[in-house]
Amino acid sequence: MGIEFTRDGSDVILTQKSYIERMVAEHCPEGVPTEQQENRTPCDSDIVQAVADALACDAERDAADTKRLQSIVGALLYCATHTRPDVAYAVGMLCRCMARHTPKIEAAAQRVLHYLYVTRDLGLRFAASAQKLHGYSDADWAVRHSTMGYVFMLHSAAISWSSKKQASVALSTCEAELMAASEGAKEAVYTSELSEELGAHDGSTIDMYVDNQSAIDIAYNPEHHQRTKHIQRRHYYVRELVEEHQITVPFVASADDLADFFTKPLNARAFFPMRDRIMNVVR
Repeated sequence: MGIEFTRDGSDVILTQKSYIERMVAEHCPEGVPTEQQENRTPCDSDIVQAVADALACDAERDAADTKRLQSIVGALLYCATHTRPDVAYAVGMLCRCMARHTPKIEAAAQRVLHYLYVTRDLGLRFAASAQKLHGYSDADWAVRHSTMGYVFMLHSAAISWSSKKQASVALSTCEAELMAASEGAKEAVYTSELSEELGAHDGSTIDMYVDNQSAIDIAYNPEHHQRTKHIQRRHYYVRELVEEHQITVPFVASADDLADFFTKPLNARAFFPMRDRIMNVVR
């Protein structure tokens, strides 16, 4: 599977160093630029506009360029879904335009490759602790189709995460956050049942933190009113789980909402501290 398991005392670390080195050797034959630094994030704020421009461009594309981009993004996706949640947002954005090659999109894919190579020793570090399973959900309402994300933590590191575009257009921040919370709630059910089978969870109620008070109020209050009557019923799944005492939805400040990591490009000052918390990076 291309995943290395190592021990450091009582900690277990999952990395993909060899896989990343092979991937870079294949897709970056000229090597990683010497100016690539560890403090450079896998993407910047320009990626949102670059993806939008690629999707809007109807120009003919060279088949070889498209195939090369798809090969790179596919390889990146394997890392993003296994041991490297720190590139999940960037890779998720690239997946939206895999068939719409542009020079900017290829440069963005190469940037993720370079970031992974420079940080190839990083991985998920799970520590023996009494920390219970808990999660976070969030959504970014800055674009037409919001980007939503969730992450679930156990033993100091992430065990499940997601970053993807919402299928329907949200008419408010509250609606986007509620949609993200319901997606996170589905993952909470699956993750808790799997963890319980493995003896890593005692079946207790799971805290899933949300940074929008209006969405939290809807999760607990069954009232309908003018501002929420249009929201599709499937997005109220989080309310059902709250009523069944399977999850709770506590408030968390945006600065401490780890799911924010999966919804937007963060600057270095915000990105690296949050990455270290999600992956339990020891410095």
